[in-house]
Amino acid sequence: MGEKTRSDSVLEVAELNPMRWCSIVRSAGLSRPWDMLFPPAVIYGKASSFEIGSNRVFAVVYHGGTVIAAYVMATRQSASCLMDVRCDNGADPGWPDMMITHWETVAKRQGAASMIGPVGAFSFLTDGVATHGDGEVKSIHIPVYPPILVDCFLRRGYVHAWSGAVWGQDGKCAAHDRELYQPQAGVQRGTWMSVVSSVRKLEQVLSASFTTLPWHQGRGAAVSSLALSYAPVYSPFLALAGEHNARTVGAVLMYRDVASVPAVVYSLPRFLQKIWLWAASRRSGLLHVSVIGLLPEARNSRVAVALFLATRHAFGMATAVTTSWVRSENRASQMMCKRAGLSPLQHRTVFHKVLSTISNH
Repeated sequence: MGEKTRSDSVLEVAELNPMRWCSIVRSAGLSRPWDMLFPPAVIYGKASSFEIGSNRVFAVVYHGGTVIAAYVMATRQSASCLMDVRCDNGADPGWPDMMITHWETVAKRQGAASMIGPVGAFSFLTDGVATHGDGEVKSIHIPVYPPILVDCFLRRGYVHAWSGAVWGQDGKCAAHDRELYQPQAGVQRGTWMSVVSSVRKLEQVLSASFTTLPWHQGRGAAVSSLALSYAPVYSPFLALAGEHNARTVGAVLMYRDVASVPAVVYSLPRFLQKIWLWAASRRSGLLHVSVIGLLPEARNSRVAVALFLATRHAFGMATAVTTSWVRSENRASQMMCKRAGLSPLQHRTVFHKVLSTISNH
């Protein structure tokens, strides 16, 4: 099965191959809502086309022979990254220490200069672990890391690397502007007849985003693959583009969100999972904001204002709204969220530690 590390509290850590790790995660009931969009077997499995980092290590924590936690590590540049942490809600509270001890051992073995985590397997899955907020964010798009990690990181000398917040609102956002309900000049709303052009606009946004992320490589990270993954929750009218002089200067991409996924759905064949997800999203009033982008020269233009008002109109038709993670230093995005009537739901922090400061615990 793999190398095991035993502790005095009958906790064990085992390193597994990716295929076995993916199988155990599902059979142990450690699946998470975003697995519906990107199953672990797609990201981590044999012949995976995602390059989430080098020196990948897949591990699980056993308690008396029962799997209670699972996680993935990978090296990015000179940092060892902890990602995709999952656990059983009733797990032995000693498992985070077991995991971090193992992580530090692996990092030293691989010659990493620092430790960073938890971070997403790829950029559109939210990073960080909640340090304060109103509780768990209900969204298929946002992975939730166990809060017990925070105390363990702090106790072991890990410090703040960067942080951000998940913004949102329960209930409809009030529409204060009369023009919200009138066509906005310069804003193009997608339709089922314009899916191809909408996807092409999305391609431009994704391609620009991925150029700075060297581990997003291969077929799985291709725009066509990402578009197919998000297809069940996609609605053309939630794809907005700002046009000026026949040029796209801004875009907003929103998806239908799903708060939770019944455990039985994870055991269905992949095509049935997609059908379930499509049906669930059609009935959902939840909205997730994935991308809000404007070219710098268009940020104070009439098109930008029109795009903002059209976005807020969409918020007003939803029963709840969440956003992807907005980093603390991104003041423009934070102001846009605030103006749209959203507020921070959960503050999240990514921790780090320089390898030379790591001592045995």
